[in-house]
Amino acid sequence: MRLEEIALTVQTAFAGFAALNAFWWRDLEPDLTSNPFKRVSVLIPARNEAANLETLLPSLLESPLPDLEILVLNDRSTDDTAAVVQRFVSLDPRVRLLEGLDLPDGWLGKNWACHQLSLAASGDALIFTDADTRWDKGAPAAIAKQLEVCDALCAWPRQAIADPISRLIQPLQQWSLIAFLPLFFVPINRFTVAVAANGQCLAFTRFAYHIIGGHEAVKRDVLEDMALARAVKRAGLRFRLLNGANAVTTRMYSSASEALNGYVKNVYPAFGGTAPAFIAAAAFNLLLGVAPLVWLLTSWTLEAALCVLLSLVARGISDWRCGYDLRFTALHPLGLLVWLWIGLLSMQRYRAGKVSWKGRSYDLR
Repeated sequence: MRLEEIALTVQTAFAGFAALNAFWWRDLEPDLTSNPFKRVSVLIPARNEAANLETLLPSLLESPLPDLEILVLNDRSTDDTAAVVQRFVSLDPRVRLLEGLDLPDGWLGKNWACHQLSLAASGDALIFTDADTRWDKGAPAAIAKQLEVCDALCAWPRQAIADPISRLIQPLQQWSLIAFLPLFFVPINRFTVAVAANGQCLAFTRFAYHIIGGHEAVKRDVLEDMALARAVKRAGLRFRLLNGANAVTTRMYSSASEALNGYVKNVYPAFGGTAPAFIAAAAFNLLLGVAPLVWLLTSWTLEAALCVLLSLVARGISDWRCGYDLRFTALHPLGLLVWLWIGLLSMQRYRAGKVSWKGRSYDLR
């Protein structure tokens, strides 16, 4: 078989796999009535999140769940986070404000905040979410309904784009799920490698959270969401990954500089924090997403054009399924090159022990 035929076969296989994944991936549909639990706790770590909480809390308070509690932990904020939450506390008894304790040695900031929230929560269902999310009024009940048939779940939110770096990089996250991860294996316990999670909307039954050791068991994991999801499957519990684009929206970063710092924090540990794994993934992504364009620009053949088109099919399916603007799908090769640059920067910083986030610095070598 010629090299050109191999390339076309590989691209066709990945496009078909993405189509199968997209068809199989279940949506989290908003629900206004279901609540199989005595109480549902929504847990929000907040460090300098005053502006985001002004919109998050009203969206959660639209939920009709009668036994909903909303706990916000003020994680040593230097802005008006506490004052904003206190105003909502005075308006609705479902909201409670917690003041975070000093960060102990051996913990990362968000993990410590989530641990404190879990100790204060009284719900039988625990929903961890970030302050930069916005919730449909039926989303909390929908998650509670799903927790009837599983022990933990992630509802992947719709990602709102606010800066050029996120425009190029953020869709690659869902593309990697739909193009490479066999989503139909995620609910199967024995396939412990087939798992993905996003801490922007991660929920557990209290029993499951206790069994896996909660955030204390992953206190130094930068990608604590992935570590928790793996722990659920290793414990033989049931985990579901849902498309939450209809129910939860988030805007991770408000500027290009914030986006750059955030992606630098996350890219390298996403591959286990090892150079060989990251380099192998980078080489594979470039071969799949950038090499076809190089081939077309240097040969202008029909086979090269078909290969470029097929390389964009999986990305287009992912963008459509996750609510991204399809006009930017053609920027996929450029996005992969920017991702490579950010990944190399991430690897350099982790190997040097110079990682910071939310005003805190960590040495994670």
